[in-house]
Amino acid sequence: MINPKSITIDELFGYFDDQNPPQWNDGILSNVLKRICQEKVEQRWMVLDGPVDTLWIESLNSVLDDNKLLTLNNGDRIALSPNVRLLFEIENLAVASPATVSRAGMIYMDLEELGWEPGMAMWIKSKKGEDFREHLQELVDKYVPKVLKVKKTQCKELVKTSESACVTNLCQLFDALCKNLT
Repeated sequence: MINPKSITIDELFGYFDDQNPPQWNDGILSNVLKRICQEKVEQRWMVLDGPVDTLWIESLNSVLDDNKLLTLNNGDRIALSPNVRLLFEIENLAVASPATVSRAGMIYMDLEELGWEPGMAMWIKSKKGEDFREHLQELVDKYVPKVLKVKKTQCKELVKTSESACVTNLCQLFDALCKNLT
């Protein structure tokens, strides 16, 4: 995994090196974007995850508007093909300009509003065997709401945890304990 804070704008989009004559080096984002735009696949998604940086998000404004065109510092242009979509999964929009926010379709999903049930349902669905899945669902229906209620009403947490995080940890713990049984 790449830490977005350790990547420079040049490493992301590309840069000219110090050789004589200067030579262009594609960045991580420009390289991947070029590749997926050339593929003839039904749908391609590029997920940009991490904190929003004012430099890189503003550099993507031309991709987000009607032109759907990324212009690099060397003059290359990468046109988003109709089968390519960009998905930004970010913590907040604190440093994004109003222009950036207005160009992208924003969906805000608070994990607590979504609740723990969809994550649990997907986890159960991933298990093999209809009988096993049904048994897991019975156990979840019987115990998880009660445990979460006790956690909320009778426990004092040193570090506050969400219900979703607790249920995710339960699923991961169960998988780890049952790893050798399946």
